[in-house]
Amino acid sequence: MIQSYPTCSIKRARRTDKNLNDILAASRLIIKEEGTLQLRHLFYRVSSLGLIKKEESEYAKLSGYTMKWRREGSIRWNAFVDSTRWYHGVRTYSDLEQSLENSKKCYRRNLWQSQKVYVEIWTEKEAIAAISQQASDPFGVPVFPMRGFASGSALYSISQQIKYYQSVGKKVFIYYLGDHDPSGKCIDESIVRNLREDHDVEFNFRRIAITADQIKTYNLPTRPTKKTDPRSKSFEGESVEIDAMPPHTIRGLITDCISKHIDPLSWKREKEIENMETDTLNAMVAALHRGDFVDQFAHDEDEDEDEDEEYPQGCDPS
Repeated sequence: MIQSYPTCSIKRARRTDKNLNDILAASRLIIKEEGTLQLRHLFYRVSSLGLIKKEESEYAKLSGYTMKWRREGSIRWNAFVDSTRWYHGVRTYSDLEQSLENSKKCYRRNLWQSQKVYVEIWTEKEAIAAISQQASDPFGVPVFPMRGFASGSALYSISQQIKYYQSVGKKVFIYYLGDHDPSGKCIDESIVRNLREDHDVEFNFRRIAITADQIKTYNLPTRPTKKTDPRSKSFEGESVEIDAMPPHTIRGLITDCISKHIDPLSWKREKEIENMETDTLNAMVAALHRGDFVDQFAHDEDEDEDEDEEYPQGCDPS
């Protein structure tokens, strides 16, 4: 027999239209300020304003609100980035012109080849990688999401990358962004230690976020430290996720770290070469669009046909 239970008499207060409009207005201002951001970032920003509670259930509600607002047109669809879902497969083109157009848009010269250093940005989470790329891409600096504690295979690949750049005379600088919590603080320490002990790799490493000072400086929202984490015994204070840091602050930190390593004269020379190479690609695309390549190919075929007529198959011209 199925036991019945009385209906709960506790009713959760529903948000009024004014509450929802306040959340929408704040969200639109934050999106305007940031351009694009992760939904998790928006959650921390809105909760820091006291408009929603800093609870996972509220995060789920905000996700629902933003979907509704995007469908209504109140928020643009591309306001949020999702770096966890990608198409897999070979990219194809309808013709050579389309392929060259893509090459023209995608071509980037390695501006660091004449620099004395090599720089990478590492992130604890995939979610923060897209925000980091917005700052690193203009410099051609790669971003590597660790996704927690990196695997042995991943660390081996990293060690080979570092050793290669060191073998060509470059100093390697790695800048890391991760959570301020028991596990988060151990991840980067573990990575550096394992690279040193397992692969004999030494390099310049620095955590640029999140630090204890940044929590105070930026008044970042905290959460209780999980006591179930075995590493919490040696951890003091509350925890802060990297997602709590405003995206524009993250981008600024990364830009500052990268910029200080650039030799301006070498950088300028590489940029000039890149511009000339881009002009070449543009000329190739324009020529193909005019049909110059097709005409030349047809002309070559005509010459081949003339030769075939002059010397029929099976005849020796000598």
